[in-house]
Amino acid sequence: MTIADLRSHIESYLELRQSLGFKTRFERDVLRAFADHLDAQDHRGPLRARTVVEWAVKGAPRNAGPPGQRIRLVSLRCFLRHLKAFFPDTEVPGPGLLARTPRPKPYIYSQDEIAKLLEATLLLWMPGSMRQHALYALIGLLASTGLRVSEALGLTTADLVLHLDPPRILVRNTKFYKSRLVPIHATTAEKLAAYLAERRRLWPNATAAAVFLDDRGQPLRYHHVQQSFLAITGLLGIKKDPHRRGTAWHALRHTFAVERLSSWHRAGQDTRTLLPYLSVYLGHLSPEETYWYLTATPELLSAASASFERHLFGGGAYE
Repeated sequence: MTIADLRSHIESYLELRQSLGFKTRFERDVLRAFADHLDAQDHRGPLRARTVVEWAVKGAPRNAGPPGQRIRLVSLRCFLRHLKAFFPDTEVPGPGLLARTPRPKPYIYSQDEIAKLLEATLLLWMPGSMRQHALYALIGLLASTGLRVSEALGLTTADLVLHLDPPRILVRNTKFYKSRLVPIHATTAEKLAAYLAERRRLWPNATAAAVFLDDRGQPLRYHHVQQSFLAITGLLGIKKDPHRRGTAWHALRHTFAVERLSSWHRAGQDTRTLLPYLSVYLGHLSPEETYWYLTATPELLSAASASFERHLFGGGAYE
């Protein structure tokens, strides 16, 4: 097999994946970079598993870490299974060669910290500016709904259905290629309506349909809001631990999920029955992903253990 053959099959594979509805941007970058590496090494002949694994580990960006190395290898394995149908000598690395990295303990914001995050937008950006309004509304939306930041940035004004009871948000084609309706609290809808009014006032002729705009009337981009959020948490001195960078936007999603589960426990509700609903609300692929919050949060794990003990020794319902 020549490098030209490899590149041709990479493009055919990506076209096939796209035709099936998969997003291929990451795979495209990985597979093309792998082909470039082999070309630079003047590789000839069939692909060997050792070559693939070594590149997935050593060729990964410095900041990718073990999780990034593993996902690169997963992408390569999927392609190599496809390639093996055309070149039987292709070796496909077995599963489990790179171990899964345990998810870190989630950072949970206190209500006081969330209030300070909102207040900080007034300190770092001119009050009343588009960016200040957008970041204030974005933080509030994520804290009250648990949306992923990419989902919030992908919203258009047509996706906000605030006049219905209950108000709701349509999240389109997000992670795992799913769309979902997200009901929101009336107070959240009021804040979003107020933000939209300011958006119309500041950019009455905005051509961008995105909900969240910057000071030029253009959609806010992830790398911009990430820098902004790091500036906010840096200003407030909020850190996951002394040895790591400031907490990420995703911690607002963790906080929402943990607070919802905690409130059910405090109210004595059947968490086991309600948890799948939270899983759907958050857009998780399966309830197992949501169960992680129970095991990763000491307070929730203690509450779940106490509930199980009551069920085991007291004969009551296991919540």
